[in-house]
Amino acid sequence: MWKQLEMGLRAFLLIASRIWTCLCFTLKKQTRAIIQHQSVTYDLFPLSPLSRHRLSLVKRKVLVLDLDETLIHSHHDGVVRQTVRPGVPPDFVLKVTIDRHPVRFFVHKRPHVDFFLDIVSQWYELVVFTASMEIYGAAVADKLDSGRGILQRRFYRQHCTPDFGSYTKDLSAICNDLSSVFILDNSPGAYKAYPDNAIPIKSWFSDPTDVALLNLLPVLDALRFTADVRSVLSRNLHLHRLCVGGGNVTTMSSRPRVLDTGNSKPKTDVDSLAESVVTRVEEPPSDGDCVKDNKRFKSRIPQRMCN
Repeated sequence: MWKQLEMGLRAFLLIASRIWTCLCFTLKKQTRAIIQHQSVTYDLFPLSPLSRHRLSLVKRKVLVLDLDETLIHSHHDGVVRQTVRPGVPPDFVLKVTIDRHPVRFFVHKRPHVDFFLDIVSQWYELVVFTASMEIYGAAVADKLDSGRGILQRRFYRQHCTPDFGSYTKDLSAICNDLSSVFILDNSPGAYKAYPDNAIPIKSWFSDPTDVALLNLLPVLDALRFTADVRSVLSRNLHLHRLCVGGGNVTTMSSRPRVLDTGNSKPKTDVDSLAESVVTRVEEPPSDGDCVKDNKRFKSRIPQRMCN
C-alpha cells in the first residue's frame, strides 16, 4: 500500500513539474511578445542654458546613413535564398523597371528606424550614402523620408569608389570638414579610409527584436556637443575590428547571366540585373538558419563609446 502511495506521489509530482515547466515557458513567451511590441520612446528634455551655450559653440554635424542591412533589408522577385522568414510581410514594396522589365523589391525596415530618423534629424543634417544603384536607393530613401524632407541629400553607387569588387565611400565629398561628419554603416570596407569618422553597426536581416538603432541614441545625443567627432570615435577602433571579423563586402556582377542553382530554378537575366542593383554585405543566412542565427545578427550595444 505504501509503495502504491509512493508511486502515485511520484507520478503526481512528475506531472505537476511538467505542467509548471509548460506554464513558465508560456509565461516567458508572452512576456517577450509584450516587450517586443510595447511602445519605445527616447525622452527629449529641454536643454539647460549651459548645454545650449555649448551647442552654439560647435558646428552642426552631418550624419551619413547607409541603407541596406543598416536601415533596411530587401529581396526581390525570384530570389533563391530567402533571408526573411516566410509569411513575414514587407513594410513596403518597390516596383523598379530594369532593362524594360518590372521587378519588385520587398523591403523590410529595421526595428525602430522611423523613430530613430525622427530623433536624429533634430540633431544632425542627415545624408543618405548607399552603394546601391540610384534607381533603387532613391526609391528606398523616398519611402523612409515619407515626405518629411529629412533625407534630401543623397549619394549612390556612382558616387562611390570601386575597390577590388567592392565600393568605398568618400566622406570628404559630402563635407570637407572631417571634424563634423561621420557615417553609420554595417560595412567596414565602405569607410576604411575614414575609420575615425565612423560608427560600426551589425548587419540586420530579419531579427524583429533588434534594438541597435535605439542603443545608439544616447551616443548620438552626446556626440553633437563635440568640437571634433574624431576625438570620440577614434577611441573605438576595437568595434571596427569586431565588424571586420565577419563583414566582408560582396557585390554582384553587373552583367546579366544565367546561373545554375541546382534544385532551384535558374536565374534569368532580369534576376541577375536585380541583384546587381543592390550591394550586399556579408553572406545572408539560409532558410533554416533564419531562426537559430538571429543572435548572430544582433547589434552589440556600443556603450564603451560613452567612455
